[in-house]
Amino acid sequence: MFVAAGMVLTSSAQQTDKQVATLQHGDQTSVFYGVNAFKQAYDAAADTLDVITLSSGEFNVPNPISKSIAVYGAGFEDDAITGVERTYLNSYLSLKHADTQDGDGNTIKAGRRVNGVHIEGVYVNGSMYVDNNNDEPIHNLSVIKCRLSSISFKADCYDCVVRQSVVSASGAVGVSAGQDGVQAHNLLIANSYVYASGGNLFVPNSTILVDHCVLSGHGIQGPFRYTNNICEDWTRQAGSVYSNNIFISTSGTSTTATIDGSWYNMRDLAVWAAEGEDGKYAEDKDFALKYPERYIGTDGTEIGLHGGVYAWNKIPSIPRITECSIDTKEVNKGTLKVSIKAEAQNKE
Repeated sequence: MFVAAGMVLTSSAQQTDKQVATLQHGDQTSVFYGVNAFKQAYDAAADTLDVITLSSGEFNVPNPISKSIAVYGAGFEDDAITGVERTYLNSYLSLKHADTQDGDGNTIKAGRRVNGVHIEGVYVNGSMYVDNNNDEPIHNLSVIKCRLSSISFKADCYDCVVRQSVVSASGAVGVSAGQDGVQAHNLLIANSYVYASGGNLFVPNSTILVDHCVLSGHGIQGPFRYTNNICEDWTRQAGSVYSNNIFISTSGTSTTATIDGSWYNMRDLAVWAAEGEDGKYAEDKDFALKYPERYIGTDGTEIGLHGGVYAWNKIPSIPRITECSIDTKEVNKGTLKVSIKAEAQNKE
């Protein structure tokens, strides 16, 4: 727990405001309140390295995001144990490089790069779009412990990560419609639940690894490598390589898919520990295996969400804002006393 007093307040503060956003810029912390707190914190953030922490509650979204910031929420689902409610972003997210100007007023296309963005612990009401600005790629995007409809790329991506997240609409993780030729370089999708009924194709020679996930739907098109996943009604796609996966009620397969060390045409009752469980996502499921010692992956750990380096965990990795109070009496020249309580979480 920490208590912060005398922080900089740059938006109207009401005792009834549930939403809180803090902006960490070096040694300075600013606090914003209300449904627009995220937008105000973003506007005040520097181009790189600043950290925005969001409390529980619903927030309006700054779109597009064109600064290399980190955003941490309280989680993408309500926590029944601690009582901490989710952080809900009420719109899609868009990431886009920003044009700048030189000293002579000339426009520099994509002069400010939106690389190294970190999004963690939020529920996104919609998709995340990685925009195309002057054909410049995006580097080092991290989407951690989030829930969103899809992640859609309009530009090449390098060293991007999606892990411990729920991607739950038909587009899954792929290329935006009409963006032929987009390529992924070292894209990792790990320990996540992914539903996909299709999706546009990353071009050949992309390097994409889907590892320790639960996959539902009819598959994602593209030259993916699948390791240590549980696949329900999943069509094995042409050109992809599958190692040590469990296939439940497989809907089909491509003759050009490479498959080894896997379990085929399994039944739900032989895979899941909970009676009557299936491969569909629900908040109360933990997708535990019935025989974790039997289904071993390429890395020597159990197949599915609970194996690998980053086992399934929905709690964000930094302290979550759990309580905020404001002394609305003026203390000194317009400065208000603010008390924020935060709860430390594990780091995985």
